[in-house]
Amino acid sequence: MDPTPTRRDAVRIPFGSLVERGLLAPGTVLMDKRRKVAATVGADGTLVCGPHRGSIHQVGAAVQNAPSCNGWTFWHFERDGALVVLDILRGALT
Repeated sequence: MDPTPTRRDAVRIPFGSLVERGLLAPGTVLMDKRRKVAATVGADGTLVCGPHRGSIHQVGAAVQNAPSCNGWTFWHFERDGALVVLDILRGALT
């Protein structure tokens, strides 16, 4: 019987790959699940939110004033009027 791989064992996908492969367009707005914080996807795969610019993890941590953040689960995008967690797009690349 094969053990189920853990999240830590999963293949790491750079966020910029989503932009490179056209799964997220530059200018797409990402937001938290409560729609209180919004950031814009840059052409280089970074996020911009006010004075904050960096990775999905860095900007997520900065806007929450937290030491760290899992940007894959913090950020969401809108599809057909519903919020979808960013993490769902990683499956399209594996």
